[in-house]
Amino acid sequence: MHEQAIDHLREAGQRRSFDRADRLMTIGASSEEVLLIEAGAVKVLLSAGDGSELIVDLYGQGELIGELGVLSGRPRSATVVGHTAGAAVHIPGVRFRELARRHADVLLLVNETLDRRLRNADFRQLAMASREVPNRVAYQLLSWAKDHGERTPDGLRVQGITQRELAQSVNASDKSVDAALQLLRSDGLVRTGRLWYVLPDARRLAENLARPTWKPGR
Repeated sequence: MHEQAIDHLREAGQRRSFDRADRLMTIGASSEEVLLIEAGAVKVLLSAGDGSELIVDLYGQGELIGELGVLSGRPRSATVVGHTAGAAVHIPGVRFRELARRHADVLLLVNETLDRRLRNADFRQLAMASREVPNRVAYQLLSWAKDHGERTPDGLRVQGITQRELAQSVNASDKSVDAALQLLRSDGLVRTGRLWYVLPDARRLAENLARPTWKPGR
């Protein structure tokens, strides 16, 4: 849908590879470029009051990163690191602003990106606020699996997320998330290992989450 805009961005930038945990943007730094993720995925992190970093979301192929800071001239509002190895096109801020002024398709891509993220954030906030921890954990894992999961013979697999990061993302304690995962495992809805989660039947999990009265373990 946005092929022409993507072509403009590729022509204006330089493609570079990144590895897992590579820091691509740092909160508070000057917003000097925009990234177009071409392969792999990145994690967006916010700094907590105790100095730890909280995972906000994962973004993968086709996503723009850092466009709002470049257009507004404000410092980076979050840190971005490689979630998996991948590649991104780095577009200098001056060139990106020029493209947004000259090409309606680039501006449309930016506007649709911001609109989608705002709607997703609103939906996620509502989903998290209205559900107990096991349901929040199930919802978050399903969301990550649908957007960034790897399809395997065992189901959709999400890799590279610690249990602490999962707990932070659903605003719950490590202990309550551990208990939630035990319930989901007992229901056959999730399998877990070191830094990985597999959803054997994502459709079944989605159907359960759509039922207002559903609770894991019951």
